[in-house]
Amino acid sequence: MTTIRRIFREAFTDFFRNGLLSVTATLIMTLALICVGIFMVMFLSTNKAIADLKNKVDIVVNFKDDASESLIAQLKSQLLSRQQIKTVRYISKDDALKEFQSRDSVKSEIRQIVTAQDNPLPRGLQIQSVDFAEYDFVSSLIKSAAYSNFIDSSTYDDNKETIQNINSSTSFVEKVGLGLSGIFILVAAMVVFNTVKLAVFFRSKEIDVMRLVGASETYVKTPFLIEGFLYGFFATIISMGVITGAIKLLGVISIGSVFQRFIEGMAPIFFSQFWFITFVMLMVGMVIGLGASWLSIRQNVAS
Repeated sequence: MTTIRRIFREAFTDFFRNGLLSVTATLIMTLALICVGIFMVMFLSTNKAIADLKNKVDIVVNFKDDASESLIAQLKSQLLSRQQIKTVRYISKDDALKEFQSRDSVKSEIRQIVTAQDNPLPRGLQIQSVDFAEYDFVSSLIKSAAYSNFIDSSTYDDNKETIQNINSSTSFVEKVGLGLSGIFILVAAMVVFNTVKLAVFFRSKEIDVMRLVGASETYVKTPFLIEGFLYGFFATIISMGVITGAIKLLGVISIGSVFQRFIEGMAPIFFSQFWFITFVMLMVGMVIGLGASWLSIRQNVAS
């Protein structure tokens, strides 16, 4: 226990003794972790938005009057056999009439024309998928020879552009977030590496003395690893404080702007996932700090 206390005391003493270097390394790592945190919030917010849109976006396939019930049931069964298909709801003529008459956009005089006795509305299948890519399969299936002659229309073409835009936006956010996070993480690792390298250089004589009096390699090298951990630990605290403050501030100044809904949607996700995001950022900070420190002492502290 005495040795462990001395190792930690050495690490904290060196961390605060190298004031400017420690502050520089911590701030650079803070920028990296802020980028990682923003990417995580954007990623979680995008996933939530996509999940909400997936619940709203669907394909409705309308059948001609000569399509048999058995053929519609066959298509429904074939669609439900696909793992990514979430729901397939059969819309009878009566269901279609009820939905038509419940729409606020339909004028009252038109509602009176369409009745149960004179109902031209088609039967249909309302299809929802957990994966937007699955809608391409649905489109190809209803255009196949087995069904195409019995299909009156579908809403796939109307929703296709929306689906493609959502997929493109998701891919763009992921690529930009990963790219920026990767750049800042690399820069932070290089700064920590050189900071520990300088600390080793300044303490080279002290390290030689420690070895002369019988200090083990663990006693010599461990304080540098603890310093690397401290860079990541303090950077995580600062970065989470900055992100939290920024989100609260944006929530106030965005009121009445075009960004209000975006911030209002992002803030609850951040605060509900606060500890998860903190844990991930702490792990990233520890990996950067410990990894860069380990590489530095491996190259610059001779055994």
